[in-house]
Amino acid sequence: MSRFTAMMIGASLGLTTLPAGASEPFRDALHIAGHGPELVRVPAGQFLMGDGSGKGNDNERPQRSIMFERPFAIGRHEVTFADWRRYAEATGQAMPDNEGWGLSAQRPVIHVSWHEAQAYTRWLSQQTGARYRLPTEAEWEYAARGGSESYYWWGDELDSDERAPRAHCRGCATSRLLRNKTAAVGQFPANDFGLHDTAGNVWEWTASNFTQRFDGSETQIAALLDESPRAVRGGAWNSGPVYLRSSMRDLKQPQHRDYALGFRVLRELP
Repeated sequence: MSRFTAMMIGASLGLTTLPAGASEPFRDALHIAGHGPELVRVPAGQFLMGDGSGKGNDNERPQRSIMFERPFAIGRHEVTFADWRRYAEATGQAMPDNEGWGLSAQRPVIHVSWHEAQAYTRWLSQQTGARYRLPTEAEWEYAARGGSESYYWWGDELDSDERAPRAHCRGCATSRLLRNKTAAVGQFPANDFGLHDTAGNVWEWTASNFTQRFDGSETQIAALLDESPRAVRGGAWNSGPVYLRSSMRDLKQPQHRDYALGFRVLRELP
């Protein structure tokens, strides 16, 4: 039995199956009771950021070698409506629109701006005593690749069918029941660092400003008062497969909200 087949069987049985190289997930306790989003540890290391296939966009080049001298933790899944509800109830915030898709607790939260995502990470930091934030664009791609150098994190071809889709997108062979909305997090296989849905489901905010070519901004955290476009990553449920490649970059204004845009959190480690 292949690793991929075993993971899909585990998912169908409601079991947690971790890739061989992934760390055990963990969660930080909140002062108000309950826990923050589930996290996985990403090891220190080096990778080539950007497109090496020659099939990407100009803004994905030139490739750059990026070194992470320290490990960090990042959301195993995209932040869910259940995660957001704890924050909303504690702070008196309104819940974002769930589009009426039902069973939204385990779907990724949507209709959240960059500024609102930042406010959520600040609240998590206050609640847990750890430092939470959005990942930079470089941190996001390093974690999303899971150690791969291929077009998609799993290889150079989409190569999946409805019995075993690897991601949720328009053209990924996911169930017809999901084709016009987000999927619950964790339904599709994790990469080798243990992250789910880094390809498809919803675009994800990063901490970085968007630039037309790599210039160092992709490793930096944008200023809160800067209203220039931010980089978003990963593609979404309404994207074609080409948008799911690991190096794919797009931009959104920081005040933008929509039904195919969410985020995951990064937690700095001591």
